[in-house]
Amino acid sequence: MRKYVIADRVPPQDLRYLRRNLQGALELQLVEIPDDLPEGRMERLLSFPPEDSIFLSTDRESLRRMKERGMAVLGLAEEGRGSGIDASVADILAEGCQEIDAEFLIRVYQRKHHLPWKILETDRCILREICLEDLDDLFALYEGEGITDYMEPLYEYEKERAYQEAYIEHMYGFYGFGLWMVLGKESGKLIGRAGIECREELGGELELGYVIGKPYQRQGYAAEVCRAILDYAKERLECSKLNCLIEPGNTVSEHLAETLGFTLREELSVNGKQMRRYVCDLS
Repeated sequence: MRKYVIADRVPPQDLRYLRRNLQGALELQLVEIPDDLPEGRMERLLSFPPEDSIFLSTDRESLRRMKERGMAVLGLAEEGRGSGIDASVADILAEGCQEIDAEFLIRVYQRKHHLPWKILETDRCILREICLEDLDDLFALYEGEGITDYMEPLYEYEKERAYQEAYIEHMYGFYGFGLWMVLGKESGKLIGRAGIECREELGGELELGYVIGKPYQRQGYAAEVCRAILDYAKERLECSKLNCLIEPGNTVSEHLAETLGFTLREELSVNGKQMRRYVCDLS
């Protein structure tokens, strides 16, 4: 179903940006609410269904009302307008609409309604955020032979569920990245997990991580997915380098890291375990 993008009391220049940026976005319908709308303004806003709407405004009270209704809300805090707009009345804050396009608005909507973002595609795979409905498939993945030889296993089911719920809210919600599900394009089945995480042990630097299910190993999936993630980190996250921590003896991962352009930098202790730190320069 098409989503309404309701632009309320949005400055003329920003409306021009929105019209331009949403041109051809068939999944979104821009609705402009003029500043000089006569009586019945709030009634007009309340007529839109919250589950199918994305609301943009410089007006604090309108933002508050729409957020209370459960609508995805984006506050525009421009100079001279939008004073007092903060996270209490808006899901996302922006200084203007110049960079707001269809993908951005759809992601605001998805985050509001706890829907996983689609991150990227490769020739054979789709990478998207995890959702709680993935848990059974995730446990099946980790039960594969040799999967946890060089990585930590999952928690018991209910603890893992609570962990993933917090991960979705805080890791995805705050950073916008993390470990993602790797799905086969044709089958739609979970074939692995890969992505980028912050590592405290590396002073908050970013680390590439991946795991491919046993039935899909030795078919080039890891290299295909990790190359796409490196491109994503450079182009979308503007990341200058990525780390990869590999336990000695994991020769398959060491070979893949070197194939991807990582070089061995040092050996260090991580949580009492010796690891080899590989680094890839993305600049």
